[in-house]
Amino acid sequence: MNAVRSAGGGGHRRSYKLHNENSNAKSPARRPTCSIKELMQRTKFSKDEVCHLYRTFKQDCPSGEITKAHFTSIYSTLFPSGESFRYSGFLFRNIDRADTGCIRFEDIIVTLSVLTRGSIEDRINWVFDLYDLNKDGVLTRLELVQMVAAIFQLILPVSKMNFTSITNMIEERTNQIFKNWDTDGSGHIYREDFLRYCLQDETIQHSMEMLKSGIC
Repeated sequence: MNAVRSAGGGGHRRSYKLHNENSNAKSPARRPTCSIKELMQRTKFSKDEVCHLYRTFKQDCPSGEITKAHFTSIYSTLFPSGESFRYSGFLFRNIDRADTGCIRFEDIIVTLSVLTRGSIEDRINWVFDLYDLNKDGVLTRLELVQMVAAIFQLILPVSKMNFTSITNMIEERTNQIFKNWDTDGSGHIYREDFLRYCLQDETIQHSMEMLKSGIC
């Protein structure tokens, strides 16, 4: 979405009030539930940046919210050769933290703030939450294999997929990652362990690449 590409590009533009939408619209758009000041407090964006991002968001989403179907359609255009439904669903849930069934401007701007202005720890925690499919604070092998499979489906051309070979690759990749992350061999990966592993000197570069892509 254009709002993502516009992060940090606010400049000195005319301020728009978040709560003053066009009252003549046929279908009232969903308005943010918090003020510009509150959004500034929750994020690391300035007033101009918040206003710029909101204008861009409204251009892409006049209704004021993004449904899961709309979000999936956006991803399908970004990865036309792969199958984006599974991964985009996981990503949608990680952005829709309130579990409302739609992504609001507040959700978008908080996510952008973490990924573009947050510390390395903030971003690693965000990735952990993405992998933690049931949001219980613990990664299991089942969750990891589902995420790895979703990533493979996302980046590999569907027409060229061989079920047996892809399944083997997913299993091998999952086993490798889980072995690295499950440092105590408990069969579970806790947030503290994940954070500690990603911050090790020898893995910090890989962690940065992981955070840039948000998927691996």
